Amino acid sequence: MLQFRTGHSDRYTIAEEAQMAIEGGCRWIQLHMPADADIAYIRDTTSEIIPLCQECSAFLTIEDNPELAKELSIHGVHLTKGGIPVAAATRQELGPEAIIGVEVATLAEIDSAQAADIDYVTLPPEMPLARCHKLISDSRQHGLKIPIVAAGDVTLSNLRQHLDAGFSGVAVGQDIIDASDPVERTTAFLLALERGQI
Repeated sequence: MLQFRTGHSDRYTIAEEAQMAIEGGCRWIQLHMPADADIAYIRDTTSEIIPLCQECSAFLTIEDNPELAKELSIHGVHLTKGGIPVAAATRQELGPEAIIGVEVATLAEIDSAQAADIDYVTLPPEMPLARCHKLISDSRQHGLKIPIVAAGDVTLSNLRQHLDAGFSGVAVGQDIIDASDPVERTTAFLLALERGQI
């Protein structure tokens, strides 16, 4: 599973980034907005991307803004702050159909995320791959089936390492955005993931 995570670019707008990822075959756009962006800009950008996703039935989620996800009726939210308590409250707020992801760092948090009906988790981007592998392995040995998605510095060249660590999917941003041809790079990720069967 491939999520495209929007990011910084001197060449493209966020909407253009999303459009190229969609053209490359990605069907999950995760909006990561600049830290200093005001709510009007975030709302306008999200509204610009909604029809792009609707045209091809792509999922659209936003980071750390469940209020806007609800206001604009997009598919859901990814939470990097607040942990499981905020994620559980967000599930109550957005309802059973919303896609909700949350960043976790321990086996207990993965367990709590599954119990709270969270759809997927990510691990901290700074967590070493060896630690990720152990945490994923431990979670599976404990019978936890919640998808665990790799976030952070995922590139086409290190994708195999992430697959070998046991991740269920990847969230990719800058490696696609900074490519000479972002559409082509998106397609290359999808083909590589298909070969890896995730």
